[in-house]
Amino acid sequence: MAGTSERRVPLAGSNRAAPDGATLVGDVDPDERIPIVVYVKRRTPDKFPPGSAGDLARLARPITRHQLATQRHRSHARAVARVVRLAADRGLTVGRSDPVARTVELEGTARQMAEIFGATLRTYRDGERTFRARVGGLTVPAEIAPWTRAILGFDQRPLRTRTPLAQAQADMGSGSGLWPTDIAARYGIPLDRDVSSICVGIIALGGGYLASDLAMAVAGMNRPPPVVVNVPPTGNGGFGSNDVADQEIALDLQVLGGLLPKAKIAVYFAENSAAGLTDAIHQAVFDEEHAPQVVSVSWGSAEKYWTGPGRDAMQAVLADAARLRVSVLFASGDQLATSGLTDGKVHVWFPASSPYATSCGGTQPVSAAGNGAAAAEAVWNAGAVGTGGGISDAFPVPDYQSHLTLPKSQNDGAIRRGVPDVACAAAASPGYRIIVNGQAMAMSGTSAATPLWAALVAIAIAARGEQIGFLNAALYSNPGAFRAVVQGNNRVGGKGYDAGPGWSACTGLGVPKGADLLAALTAIPVA
Repeated sequence: MAGTSERRVPLAGSNRAAPDGATLVGDVDPDERIPIVVYVKRRTPDKFPPGSAGDLARLARPITRHQLATQRHRSHARAVARVVRLAADRGLTVGRSDPVARTVELEGTARQMAEIFGATLRTYRDGERTFRARVGGLTVPAEIAPWTRAILGFDQRPLRTRTPLAQAQADMGSGSGLWPTDIAARYGIPLDRDVSSICVGIIALGGGYLASDLAMAVAGMNRPPPVVVNVPPTGNGGFGSNDVADQEIALDLQVLGGLLPKAKIAVYFAENSAAGLTDAIHQAVFDEEHAPQVVSVSWGSAEKYWTGPGRDAMQAVLADAARLRVSVLFASGDQLATSGLTDGKVHVWFPASSPYATSCGGTQPVSAAGNGAAAAEAVWNAGAVGTGGGISDAFPVPDYQSHLTLPKSQNDGAIRRGVPDVACAAAASPGYRIIVNGQAMAMSGTSAATPLWAALVAIAIAARGEQIGFLNAALYSNPGAFRAVVQGNNRVGGKGYDAGPGWSACTGLGVPKGADLLAALTAIPVA
């Protein structure tokens, strides 16, 4: 065991505040076993800023999973070995070490973690669950500090998907909504394409689903069922009536299942935490058995809740997705421009704000008299709930947004990455009809818009016969394939942003013109 005089280096950006809205239960038992993941990096910093032209060009170079694995073993094996050696010397249990993922799994007692990494661990309860959270910063032993990107797993505070049901009552629709196929048809998304070659991944942070609900939903849409696989097979958690996580999986599955008949849908189950989400996306991106071409993610939280190292770990995973041509789409959140926070500032969701993400906002369709078609759409803003969007506090303007007139951040007046990139229907009127526990219900949220967009991308991939990968350059190069949303705002108490011609910090480029967007995505060249 190392002595207290051992030199340790603060892990920059690792400080965490106590979780908002949670009650302190007490300190974690010092003998409790704590599993963590150490993310390693090269000592030399990246040559280009994230999202810059040079960075995106680097990520666009063709590479296979095997080639990337070979490259990682060459570039990161020594860093992994350093962490393994230190952990063994300090009496920690070493689990899987993976140079490809750039991770080392460790386990030790809370007392050991405090001694080695300076981790202060406490137990909190937020009214729904009891969880472990880390407060304060981390320190890293000097012999591994230059190679340490992030340390995740200490903190289990949950991420968010849709707005909790109690708050969502402000956006109650009438009836039981429209089937996802009916909503897709409003955008001219074709439903007659052969997508049997497609696999789409869903990230599920908790909850479970009933196969009978999915069967009932696709039968209601007169669609052949998809093939659904659970990863890991034992990950299909317990189903609980009216649980938000159960409803989220049902929504994702049934939107994708309705729009992508006979396709494969792989559901990646993971713990509801930043560490769980990061690992699940990595698992999907590197899954050679199912090989999803598209991944739909309805989870996230305000940027302020992510530490710098935590964002870096996710950024590294999303950069790998870009290199391996896996398209990853994220919901932009359902609590308007403030993300539900009351600190007087506006906040966008991460990972939706990553320069490597395609983020999906939400609209309120307005029906034309007489034919039921969507004549126009406004920003989804139902008062207490509505589309997230705004200007990132963490990331600079990416190259694909460099030609836009972006608004200034209402926090500090700076211009940075704008969120979201795209949008579609998300309001409870008409709402997405799904089946949960055998009953039809209408669902709303950007977590409904995200799988619809993922399905549209999947149809384009099937048509072109090859993966597209990172989407944003193609999307921003084809503004004519969108219908801009010019009505409404995502303001809360005056804080937020307005819709308008072109891109906005409410609905991005707008909603898709299905045929035009498919033609554009099918035609874009791949290096």
